[in-house]
Amino acid sequence: MDFKDIKDRGMKKWHGFIMPEHIGELHGMYEDYEKEKKPILDEFQLREIDEKLATAQEYNLSVIFELWIEGFFEESEARIHNIDNLNKIIWITEWNGDLQKLNYDSIIGVEFVE
Repeated sequence: MDFKDIKDRGMKKWHGFIMPEHIGELHGMYEDYEKEKKPILDEFQLREIDEKLATAQEYNLSVIFELWIEGFFEESEARIHNIDNLNKIIWITEWNGDLQKLNYDSIIGVEFVE
């Protein structure tokens, strides 16, 4: 009788040793591994973002925000509803009419929609 002929349960018998907490921690480790550091913007880039935001608000233009949120990059297309410079918050109106709040610190780029 060869080892090839033995019908084993494979990983099924070892699956009982993995607790749900371990699986959650493994997923968290993979997610942390994929996170990226926030890019550091220089004074010129910050001024350019400010100018684009002011222009977009004044002329009610749609813009694409490039955002850094908790280690991941996202893009969002919206119109600027209000800019709160004191609290560094930007209120935007999304395409479906929802009003959302963006922290100014999470914005790493702004482009006009053509």
